[in-house]
Amino acid sequence: MTILDTIVQTKHEEVAQLIRQNPEWRTKITLHERSFRFAQALRQPGLNIIAEVKKASPSKGIIRSDFDPVEIAQSFKAAGASALSVLTDVAYFQGHPAFIAQIRAVVNLPILRKDFIIDDVQIYEASQIGADAILLIMAILTRESAQSLLNMAHRLGLDVLVEVHNRKEMEDALGLNGIEIIGINNRNLHTFETDIRLAETLTQEIRRFRPDVIVVAESGYQSTEPLVRLREAGANAVLIGEGLAINPQLLASWRDQG
Repeated sequence: MTILDTIVQTKHEEVAQLIRQNPEWRTKITLHERSFRFAQALRQPGLNIIAEVKKASPSKGIIRSDFDPVEIAQSFKAAGASALSVLTDVAYFQGHPAFIAQIRAVVNLPILRKDFIIDDVQIYEASQIGADAILLIMAILTRESAQSLLNMAHRLGLDVLVEVHNRKEMEDALGLNGIEIIGINNRNLHTFETDIRLAETLTQEIRRFRPDVIVVAESGYQSTEPLVRLREAGANAVLIGEGLAINPQLLASWRDQG
């Protein structure tokens, strides 16, 4: 199995545990009015930065040894981030759902829950801990399951970033009813190889047919040069995780560049 297969297998075990802990969760579903709209933040002029609070990854190991999620989130806001992405996977990324609640208490930016969502109960949990948006990864979902999960997120008042890694996944994602944000991940989650030009190519294709959709580029960004190309291609935002650990001044440099 690939690492992605292993992660998904673990997620099924986590989902079962979540349901055991809260078997009546479906009776508690209510629409929450969000103080922060993730999608709205990404529609601001220019190329917006989604700064990722990330401690580790399966491919790189520990990314930030001095990891304090609240302090990191505060520094991202001060440097000009438009929104935050917070890793909540415990087993493979050393994240935790509690990080979102901790950050939400002190940082007034929209927060994306970054995890491998495969079940409605994870979306309910995202709503409870204070997330404003969730990630759906087409590589681990069928088009039917992605639509069902997207519907549940909207029922709970959450925005949804639908992530793709190739043209086929892009076409499937754009066919979803209610899609507002599509993320193009330059990193292949099966091989972990990165092609930084992928987001530019697919963004241009999306712009020709769906100018209404918010486009987010993901993975591999460590300097401002490729950000300029993304902006010219028509992307609305870029999600940066490891790049901010490698180049902490990247956010401020992009802000100053305007």
